[in-house]
Amino acid sequence: MGRYCLCALLLLAEAAWAELPADPLGSPLWEYNIERYLGQGANVVVDDRVGLSVPGFAEDSTQVPLAVNLSAFPHTATKVVTWVDMNPVPLLFDADSRDGGLKLVSLNFRVQQASSVRAAVLDEKGVWHIDSGFVDAAGGGCTAPREVVSSSEWENEFGTLRTGLFSGDGKTRIKASLLHPMDSGMVGNVPAFFVGNVEVREEGSDAVLLTMTLAESASENPMFVFEFEDGQEHENESLAIWMEDNNGYRFEGSIGGAKP
Repeated sequence: MGRYCLCALLLLAEAAWAELPADPLGSPLWEYNIERYLGQGANVVVDDRVGLSVPGFAEDSTQVPLAVNLSAFPHTATKVVTWVDMNPVPLLFDADSRDGGLKLVSLNFRVQQASSVRAAVLDEKGVWHIDSGFVDAAGGGCTAPREVVSSSEWENEFGTLRTGLFSGDGKTRIKASLLHPMDSGMVGNVPAFFVGNVEVREEGSDAVLLTMTLAESASENPMFVFEFEDGQEHENESLAIWMEDNNGYRFEGSIGGAKP
């Protein structure tokens, strides 16, 4: 009886996955990670207008740049999810743009071995648009020891937050860097210690422009770049960024003045 139940479950899984488009990179984890991060039965299309950008080769496996540039994406982007297929923890981030105004998000990640990388964007009709890239790498980025401790002042500098705000051409670009080890928990005797939650807010109000959830694949000393459309409306407003790590440390600061 158990054998028949297992066969039935496998047939159901195959039926659900049969609706997915073919993976342009042929990864064995295509269906599995889509179901894991986008949900079973997700409506998925392959779409290079998502604008995923990763290098063809990772010169530093602990700091691999990733950008999702939605300037050519013709729909409203309500959510962006990125993952690295072959990483021990594939998820990189899940970002929610409350008003659909997000046009660019960028963050460095670790790569454990050569891997396909995905960016999935949810549109206003509930369709996930996926763009893919491939990063060749010597690997080991997720299990490499952190470098921040090489500085004798790292404990005093821990949590240093620097921000910048740049407005023009109807867009607002925000940059924020945080001095944080972002330990993956995959190095012997070093527990996981990483920023898990990020919010961009209008200072002094409950208005939230963006919320982001990070996983262990994010790089040490993260640098976040966000770009929103209609940025000129924020020129005279104060914005703030808030972060919290898995040990309960919180980091918050005003985002620097607008620049032409």
